[in-house]
Formats: sequence, C-alpha cells, structure tokens
Amino acid sequence: MKKLVKVDRAIPWMPWPSEGRLYLTDEMPPRDVCGSAFGFAFDGDRILLTRLKSRDWDIPGGRIEAGETPEQAAVREVWEEVYARVKIVDLLGIQELEILGPRPENHRWSYPISVQVYFLCQIEELLPFAANAESGERGFFVPEDARRVPTMVNHAAIYEEALRRLKS
Repeated sequence: MKKLVKVDRAIPWMPWPSEGRLYLTDEMPPRDVCGSAFGFAFDGDRILLTRLKSRDWDIPGGRIEAGETPEQAAVREVWEEVYARVKIVDLLGIQELEILGPRPENHRWSYPISVQVYFLCQIEELLPFAANAESGERGFFVPEDARRVPTMVNHAAIYEEALRRLKS
C-alpha cells in the first residue's frame, strides 16, 4: 500500500523548483534514495519531540550515515536528539523530495529524488536529557498540543496514522 496524502511545491529549505510528496506506505523505498530517517516515538499517546536549536520543535531524526539502514539511523537519531532508546514498530510513511531543476552545486543527497523515511517507534528507555550541539530540549506532547506544532501540521497524515496504529 502506498497512498499519496500531500504534495508541497513550496518547501522553503529545498532548491527551487522542487516538490515534496508525502505518502502513507508500508513499502520501503530503495536504500540508495533514502537520505534521512525519523522516529515518531510515543509514550502512550504522547509523542516525544526535540527542540532543535536550528528550527524549534521537530520529529527526532536526520541523515542516514554510510553503512546504516534507515531503521538504524532512526534509532540512532532519536538517541542523539532526545536520549531515548527506542525500537522500530513499523514503517509509517515516506516523503519524496524531488528537485525539478538541475542538480544544485554541492548537493549532498541523491538526485533528483531523496526520500525521508518515517517510523513508528516504541520508547524502551528514557535517560536524563542534557542539551547538546543539536538539541536544546525534549518534550512530550499530547495529541491536542502536538497537532499545533508546525512540523506535526506538515506531517499530519503520518502523525494521525501513528495514533491510529497505537489504538489498534
């Protein structure tokens, strides 16, 4: 199953022209186009977010390092950003980011399409938090509050799918 839920042609941090396509899916994309991985980590129905020093509240995640699988990257990134040990429960969705123009100089992602992978994660252990170079804070958000966080608004379909799966 792969269901398109959102198309965005105005992603501020993407080169122009470009397009982002958000999908709910249970199909892992080819490894060579996967550029980053994120963990929707929950304690009950509360989602754990990181307050990045560069952006504000966000889903823990980031670049997949050489030799890592998307799953390994998501687990590592959640640990690095919010000091939570998690296990992957399920693939929730992906976002295809496509550059529609020429390859930008010094572009470090796959071209023309790079994929962000989103996983549902279960928190196994939460360790004390200390601010680091990337994250200044972590926080748990109940659904009513999470739905107002801009990054969650941008990923609403994936967040709602995660909540649906938690209840089933």
